[in-house]
Amino acid sequence: MGGRGGSMGGSHGMGGGAAAVAPAVQVAPQAAPVVQAVAPPAPPKPKPKQTREQQLLAQVKGNPAALMQMSDRDALDTVKAIAAQPIATDGTQNDTFCQRWLNATGLANEMPEVLDDVAFGKARRRAGANKLYHSDAPYDGKATTAVKTLQQLQTGKTAFASFGTHGSGTYLDYDAVGNVTVYAGTHGSQVKMFLNSHARIAKAADLKQARINFETKHPKTYQYLISSHTTIQWGKSELKTVWLTSSGYNAYDNGDWGYKVAYSRKALTICSTIKSRQQVEQKGTNW
Repeated sequence: MGGRGGSMGGSHGMGGGAAAVAPAVQVAPQAAPVVQAVAPPAPPKPKPKQTREQQLLAQVKGNPAALMQMSDRDALDTVKAIAAQPIATDGTQNDTFCQRWLNATGLANEMPEVLDDVAFGKARRRAGANKLYHSDAPYDGKATTAVKTLQQLQTGKTAFASFGTHGSGTYLDYDAVGNVTVYAGTHGSQVKMFLNSHARIAKAADLKQARINFETKHPKTYQYLISSHTTIQWGKSELKTVWLTSSGYNAYDNGDWGYKVAYSRKALTICSTIKSRQQVEQKGTNW
């Protein structure tokens, strides 16, 4: 027992002093997270500075009447820039100043409303408008070409600006048979339409005043147009397109002769049906 007591005593003797402390565990310090530097976004590239010519053309794009708000010098430079614009050579555009003017101002790209026969009839009666007709002869003698030309009028990106005594545009007639006989040739075709609520229609007195206003406000520009862009079939008459559209009109009513001219297809509601000359003449009346 004494041996065990000594043993116990020895054991208690060791435990009776300061308690034993376990050695501290060394923890490696955490490295601070590395933050990747983010480069600031590159500044946007500056838009190329427009030339004076581009600035002038931008003013009349979608707003031909802006020409009348310019100085004579700016108006002259604008129409000279328009005269230098390229033109399509695939038969869809007319190689004239007036076609370029309608292109540059956006009038040639404004779209008509196109409706089928039934919807067209309802819309026309609701508007209280007269039916009007337009015919085209094929430039290559093929009937299919005339149809494509009229489809261009209905849905094409650019309208063909036809020559005429009241400027370049789309000429419209009250008489279907007379119109197709004169203008469709042997293999041509015809469409019908009416002037809708978007039409801003000028008459003879408006045309006269528009020309006077143009010449008074822009004498140098007027002389340039008269001297440089009147060599085509209808001479000075072609420029009526410019006088009228720069005064805010998009159609003309020649009451005495019974025809009208549209300078923008936005003024037109067109029937989707296309009829050949033979079909129109066989019917013998307006359709």
